[in-house]
Amino acid sequence: MKLCDSCGFVLSESDAQCKNCAIPIPGKEQILKPEKISFVADEEPQRKLISPLLQTSLTNYIPKKTIVLLIVIGFAFTPQAQNLVKDSTNYWEEMNTPYYNIPESIELTLVRNFTIYLESEGSAEYTLILSKPADRPSWPQQDQTSNNPWQKINKLTVNPQYEENEIGRMEWSNQISGDDRNYVNIEYKITVDTIRPDLKIEDSGTIDQIPESYEAYLQDEWLIEPNLTVISDLANNMTTGTEGNVIHILENIYEYIQSNYIYRKSSIPKSCPESISSGYGDCDDFSILFSSIARAAGIPTWLELGKIPAFIDTRSGCDLRDWGGHAWVNALVPLADGSITTVSIDLSNSYFMWMPPYRISDWVDDGNGDNLYSYYYLFSSEGTGKATYLENTYVSSCEAKGNLKLEEL
Repeated sequence: MKLCDSCGFVLSESDAQCKNCAIPIPGKEQILKPEKISFVADEEPQRKLISPLLQTSLTNYIPKKTIVLLIVIGFAFTPQAQNLVKDSTNYWEEMNTPYYNIPESIELTLVRNFTIYLESEGSAEYTLILSKPADRPSWPQQDQTSNNPWQKINKLTVNPQYEENEIGRMEWSNQISGDDRNYVNIEYKITVDTIRPDLKIEDSGTIDQIPESYEAYLQDEWLIEPNLTVISDLANNMTTGTEGNVIHILENIYEYIQSNYIYRKSSIPKSCPESISSGYGDCDDFSILFSSIARAAGIPTWLELGKIPAFIDTRSGCDLRDWGGHAWVNALVPLADGSITTVSIDLSNSYFMWMPPYRISDWVDDGNGDNLYSYYYLFSSEGTGKATYLENTYVSSCEAKGNLKLEEL
């Protein structure tokens, strides 16, 4: 009997290793060399089926970039996204569109100081006459489309007191001699609104709808001469192809003057033939020429006169300087809905049927040529000496309110 050298377990002759401790028996190691074994499956092993939704993700079939793109496209078609895109587009267009900032209204205090003195030896009796500003619109300015005034006189302070003449103007008369100085001080506190009606050619009525009560504004008046042949011919050209549409005719007259005349300041207003032959004019000349042609075409038209500043800066406040006299046009327009309105046209500043608030209206043409003439001659002097005056006009306070963004003036 043979025993295992390691554990003492009884070994048989055929054992190559101890059955107890598995220690190889010396001299019989060859029996333990492994044989090459091959396995052959006699049947396919059973597989457990698992749902693809649990086993895989969508990215196994579609690239991640494509999924992101599909999500973005889907979001782009939602109502919320459409509104966002629209708002962004509008904002971008607004940021890249040039525009003008115009106040909706201004409240200002305008001071006019007159110093009257002799410019030669002797003595003189002088008269200073100024129109008194009033609320607008006023006759003949009619506006059935709005009940709101565009000019409101809040307070008028005058020193010394004036006499009011027969046409409602302020008048000061006195005698002066030697080194005497006389002073007149006027302070206006006024609110003025921008006028910008939303009117187009298709909104206009025709000439045959104009009320008969405006006959005075179809006739000849000082320098306004609709009966001149040259003016009648121009009016015929302006009305051709318009079918009597009033706004269309006014636009044609406006374009004619804008295209054929240049601005040049003159001391006194010119007649229409003088303006036509020279090819230039200022606010008075252009307004007189426009009114003449419009009246010849059958449209009641008149001058409105006042003051405007030459320097305007409202970027960080309300800086209005260098005030001077100005003239612009009013025209009566019947509308297609049966109402009537009055439009303003400033030929010198290229404002067609609108006006910014930088202005003071102190007189509206009443249809009397003598009164229109006298507006331009506010000072007179008689005597052995010659009296004259200096005017200092400035804004002591100004506040701009509201803001209009206009892509074109």
